Parts: sequence; C-alpha cells; structure tokens
Amino acid sequence: MRQLLVMILFFFIISCAHEPKEQKQSLQNENITNVSHDGSAKRSDQQHAEKAVQMLKERQDVKDAVAVEANGRLLVAYQVKHMQRFRMKAIEKNIERTLNDTFDKQVIASHDLKIFWKTKALKEKMETKRMSEKEIEKEMTVIQKLSEEQT
Repeated sequence: MRQLLVMILFFFIISCAHEPKEQKQSLQNENITNVSHDGSAKRSDQQHAEKAVQMLKERQDVKDAVAVEANGRLLVAYQVKHMQRFRMKAIEKNIERTLNDTFDKQVIASHDLKIFWKTKALKEKMETKRMSEKEIEKEMTVIQKLSEEQT
C-alpha cells in the first residue's frame, strides 16, 4: 500500500513538472512585457497619434501609451508607472496641458486601464481591418463616454 502511494505521488510530481509555459494572467501583464511596440495605429492619417505616443513614451513616469486619431479628435490612453501613481493628479494635469498645447485637435486623454485596453483594441482593429471613418468615429465616441464616466 505504501509503495502504491509513493508511486502515485511520484507520477503526480513528474506530471506537474512538465507544465506548459506560463500563461498570460491579464492584459496588464501583456502591456508590461510588450512595451516595445508602437502604440499608434498604422495608417497614413495617424501622424498626430504617433507624435503623441512618442511624447508620452519619452516621459519617465509613463509606462505605455496608445493613441488613435479621427475627425479632428485625438484619443490618447496611457499607463503610469506603479510608484508614480502617488502623483497621479499632477501627472494627469501635466499630460493634459502638454497634449492640448501641442495639438490643435480635441484631445481626450485618460490614464484609466479600461480606456487603455479599449483604445488598444481599436488601434489593432484599425491595423487589421479596413475600418471606415464612421466606424472609427463611433468607437471613439463610445470610448470617450467611458472616459467621462465617474465611478
């Protein structure tokens, strides 16, 4: 009986040792590891979005940024580094002022993680599909309404 128990335990330990690679726990972990990608949509009409992403990535307190541009509006979402969250209000004000001074478009900037995910999803859709300006505008409006919500 004891040998059977030892044998079962042995096979259990061996089977656990061959687990596949660690799975992604959340989208936030994905963003931490994949910071090297360009956060702006790859279309010819996205120059301002690319410039906004570059400006934000140069900052020491911003971890990642994504931007989309359509119909005179610039949607920018960014993530602040963990230890910089204590200064969130000041960082948010500074980024908002910088973006509004730099661009003559209506700028919608948010540090909310959900807005970041939605903007990143929109950017990826724009890269993979041929979306019309109307579809992009509709999704940007939904994201803007989400960013204006207060919880």
